[in-house]
Amino acid sequence: MKKHCLLLAFGFISILFIIFGLSLRVRSAGQVIKIGAIYPVTGALSQTGMQFVQAAKIVQELVNNRYDIDSPGNLFKSEGLPNLGGAKVEVIFGDSESKPDVGRSQAERLIELEKVVALIGCYQSGVCEPVSVVAEVKGIPFLCDSCSAPSLTERGLKWFFRTCLTDASNVEGSFLFLNELKKKRPSLQLEKIAVVCEDSRWGQDVARLVKEQAPKLGYKIAIDVVYPHEATDVEAEAIRIKKADPDIIWMASYPSDAVLFHKAFKKYDVTAAIVANPAGHARQEFVDSLGSDANGVIASQLWSETLIKTNKMARIFTDLCKKKFGDAAAVGELPARGYIGMLTLVDAINRAGSTDPNAIRQALIKTDIPGHLLPLPWRGVRFDEKGQNRLGSVIMIQWQDKKQRVIWPKEAAETDAIFPLPPWTKR
Repeated sequence: MKKHCLLLAFGFISILFIIFGLSLRVRSAGQVIKIGAIYPVTGALSQTGMQFVQAAKIVQELVNNRYDIDSPGNLFKSEGLPNLGGAKVEVIFGDSESKPDVGRSQAERLIELEKVVALIGCYQSGVCEPVSVVAEVKGIPFLCDSCSAPSLTERGLKWFFRTCLTDASNVEGSFLFLNELKKKRPSLQLEKIAVVCEDSRWGQDVARLVKEQAPKLGYKIAIDVVYPHEATDVEAEAIRIKKADPDIIWMASYPSDAVLFHKAFKKYDVTAAIVANPAGHARQEFVDSLGSDANGVIASQLWSETLIKTNKMARIFTDLCKKKFGDAAAVGELPARGYIGMLTLVDAINRAGSTDPNAIRQALIKTDIPGHLLPLPWRGVRFDEKGQNRLGSVIMIQWQDKKQRVIWPKEAAETDAIFPLPPWTKR
């Protein structure tokens, strides 16, 4: 009798476990996992912000539906996150308006009201700084897909991760290019640098890096110009730069001020070569605004149109963007960075098999995404002890015939650099 009762009890408990397990799967299948994304989608940087919005929507669609596309953990070959019972992902956007205080309030809204399990953003390092502090205080993973100020990963934050390269990598790559150019063409006069950087955290981090590295590599700082990132008139700065007579103008500018300076340089016949960190000078709107006057500008970059031919994921991602957004599709480095960031975040959530923030954080720490799954020519995504991806790399491009051409490194170069630059009338 006792044995019979034990069997009945065991059977009853087994049924309860089956029912409980089924109910969990049903809840997981119907679960929506919210991710907060903060970008500037209004104001001067709205075009830039929308490129990241498009990339996030592409990843959301790939995760929530079934696509025969290679991805970490075969995320895209099942509907929803497989390790969470097919739970769907919903990206909820916040508009920073390019303002740090607005970005901070958006982060608080997304965490407290929308109950997001993680945050991603913010394109501008000055906005990323307070947003990531909010995430740190709240104990929510924050993934930076687009901000390059090196100081962001030097703050000792435990919940901060960055997939994109820092400006240290961009500055290092640019100096390597210049040094190789000098060795190849000893007659070139490349000694004096004008450092011209906007006044936010990003611009000043770039300026600091250039000023630290230049003397060690045999360059002299001819002038150091700091200007407001929302400047509307830079003619006085252009005149000061011309008087300094630099060989190279090293710039860190957003699109509107990059165009503003270039027009002033033409007006005052400033012909020194521009070497820029990627932002304003590497954007399509730069050449759209300036036409052939943009020719000759050099910038560190992550993307080239040739990648569509040589990188399978770059081609797939570009096709997806064009199919989903048509004529409004954003193609290139920015959406590719956004794609990699969001892919990394959803991969971590899936591997965590949980929406618990600490479980997601631990999964991010263990991230190891191979390069062939990315639309940029990186070796992959793997974070160091500070949360910085250590598998990225840069290329150098030059605007030639109103198109970006890869000029460095040698193994990736499409053409040689045009150096020194011709007069403005012949560009």
